[in-house]
Amino acid sequence: MPTRTESASRLRLAMIAGLLLAIAGCSGNPSDRELKNRRELEAILTAITIKDSKQLDRDAGRIEVRHASGELSDSSYRALLAIVEKARSSDWAGAEQDAYRFRECFPFFR
Repeated sequence: MPTRTESASRLRLAMIAGLLLAIAGCSGNPSDRELKNRRELEAILTAITIKDSKQLDRDAGRIEVRHASGELSDSSYRALLAIVEKARSSDWAGAEQDAYRFRECFPFFR
């Protein structure tokens, strides 16, 4: 039969483990806002990959609307705009690399 000290230690360990699992579960899912921002990045990346200037302009317009409405942060907006501008300057390959790098570093972003 465990002693009182052993029981208290086990209880503390169980509580800590439960707390860590709860914290991990709460931070694991992207918000709707982050999912929509990711979709806009994917749209921009598609336009860049197929080198479609018209589609890129439409996608850039949508990120401007998201930024103006507060759905896209200033820093994310600036990063995406830099990618778009690089593509507009005909550096499609550089823009594509930057977009993939951004997606890798920030899979879901505000």
